[in-house]
Order: sequence, then C-alpha cells, then structure tokens
Amino acid sequence: MTDTPASDKGRALARVSLTIGLLGLAAFAGLRMALGGFSAARFVVLIIGAVGTWLAWRRLAPPPSSPMISLVMLLKQPRYLEDRVLAEVLKSAWDLPFETGGESGGPAEGNAKPFVVGESPLFMVNTGDAMFVIHNHDRTYFDEPDKAVESIPDLRLRKIITDHQAWLSVDCMWTKDNVRAAQYPRIARAIAELADDSVLGLFQPEDSRLIPWDEGLEGRLRKATDLSEVFKSDLLPVVSVSDDDPRMIAAVAEARRRWPEFVAAFKVRQPGGVFSVKAPVTREDNREFIWLDVIGLEPEYIHGNLANDPVDLGGLKLGDQVEVPLSDLNDWAYAPREGDEPVGLFTVKVLTDAYKEQVAKGAGKT
Repeated sequence: MTDTPASDKGRALARVSLTIGLLGLAAFAGLRMALGGFSAARFVVLIIGAVGTWLAWRRLAPPPSSPMISLVMLLKQPRYLEDRVLAEVLKSAWDLPFETGGESGGPAEGNAKPFVVGESPLFMVNTGDAMFVIHNHDRTYFDEPDKAVESIPDLRLRKIITDHQAWLSVDCMWTKDNVRAAQYPRIARAIAELADDSVLGLFQPEDSRLIPWDEGLEGRLRKATDLSEVFKSDLLPVVSVSDDDPRMIAAVAEARRRWPEFVAAFKVRQPGGVFSVKAPVTREDNREFIWLDVIGLEPEYIHGNLANDPVDLGGLKLGDQVEVPLSDLNDWAYAPREGDEPVGLFTVKVLTDAYKEQVAKGAGKT
C-alpha cells in the first residue's frame, strides 16, 4: 500500500483550507473595521489573516519529493476539538504555554509565542521553531477504503481501515532547521495526549506503516525517541489461508498427532510455564482461529482464555474465557518454564510463509 495520494491530498488540503480560513478571518476583520471603526484588536486580526495566508502558502507546500512527516489516528467516530482544548493538550505534551487565536501575536514571522489557531477540521500550530497542522476530519482517511485494503494481507489491519469513520493527525510542515523528520518524537507525544477510546489504529504515511492501537502503544509514543519502538507489535498477523492448502493440512495433522505430548507436559506444569492452543472460535457467524492460554483440559474439550484480541468476534476480547472441542484443535505450543524455547507452533511457519506471499502479491497492486 502506498500513501502518496493521501499525503499529497493532506498537504494540499492544509494549504488551501488554511488560506481560505485566514483570508476569511482577514475579510471579516476588515468588514468589522469598516462598519465599527478602528480598534487595535481588529487590526491585529487583520494582520494575522494577511501574514498567515502568506505563511501558509510558503510553508505548507514542501517540494513534491518531500515525505509526509505525520502520524494519523484512525478513529471509530469523529472527535470534537477546538483551539483552546487543543492548546491545553499540546501544552501537556510539549510543555509549552500555547495561546489561541487573537490572544497571541498571530502567525507572524519571528513571533516567539507558541500559538494555536483554527477550528475543525484544520488547526495551525506554531512552536517558534516549527509549524504543525492538526487535521480532525469526520470522514475516512482513505478515499476508497475497499481498494486500500487490497494489498494488505493482515485481516486485523484490513478491519481497521474498513471500520474507521474519522481521522486525526499531527503533521510537521516546517522547521527552522529544515529537519522535519526530527519532529517525530514531538508528534508522537502529541498523539499520545490526543488519543482516546475511539482510536482503532495508528498510521505513518511516510513509510505506509499501520499498527492496531493497544494498551502499550500510548506509553511507547510518550517515550519515543524515534519510531522503531512505536511500530513494534507482539500481535501475529491474522492471515487467511485456504482450507485445502496442503501445507496447512500437514501442519494441523502433525499438531493433532502429537497432542499427547502437550497433555503430558500440562499435567506436570510448573509456575511460569506457558501452555497455549489455537482453535476456531465462532460468534455471530464470524469464525477466527485464535490462540488460547489453556487453563484446563477435558477428554473432549479444552478450556482457555483468549490470548489476543479477536478481529471480529462480537463482544469477545483479550482474556475472555472460552471452551473449544478437542476435535477443532488447530495448533499448540508450550514452554515448560519462562524463557524456555516453545515446543509446537506447527502452523506458524505456514502462516508466516503465506503472509510473505500475500505481501509480495499485494505489492504489485500499490
């Protein structure tokens, strides 16, 4: 998947929207001055609009080859955001005393006071040494989500793209030292402060990286010195493999043939040991093969807690207890003690190979 169209669109949208907004601000102030007479406040607003328009055109149009330095949150639903709220959020994230609208000296060249101006869907933020644009849109990030997922084999990531209904991003448009990529840690902290329960995933346009939002991601964003740790995930890709794939048939057959090994090890398990099985779980006509942390065995049933969040199994979530028939066993793995190499994982290599094949196949569609 490539994000060049979305990056260009975002950059153009920022440029045009800010220009229109600031010109409108200037026109409104000019009208008020004509009807109500001169005042210092109205004059400042007029100057903000004029100078801000010029800066928007000069700074928000990097060369076409420039990467989009941005992090994007894909949201379940639109977010309410206004300049004063955003100023408080960024003050917490960046430890800067932001002013808003007419409170500041305006977006003038050399203005030392950090400020936030604008309203949803677009805000301009000046920190003195850099300029950012905050997008807050009540529509999908991708113009055609169904086409955007064609090159993505991971079903979990596909669902993030198809389910999101809004997006919020922090984009660095200009820095004094012209090293915009160095602003990623600052962008990451702002994203962490802006995040709430509506976030489905985090997208980086520059490298076309998408990751599901999880409990640990906010902490990684706050501590980030670069993005290498931010985009690490313990979640295995959820990949669709044909039921008649001979590699998968053979792997499942071996897991079932060697099941007595698992049972014997589970009976003598010690604290710190990890025992897991993979089996299909069905809810509301959706079926997923998912790992369970085993808590009990019966001759015909396996009891366990979901070891990862399902993609789409109704209300089921990480840690929920389920039982599955032994006849549905798909894979198993165990490590007798913490740190031991796991035994089992018969289907993992098949899934890894299938994932690589689907990524290679999808690369031809970008």
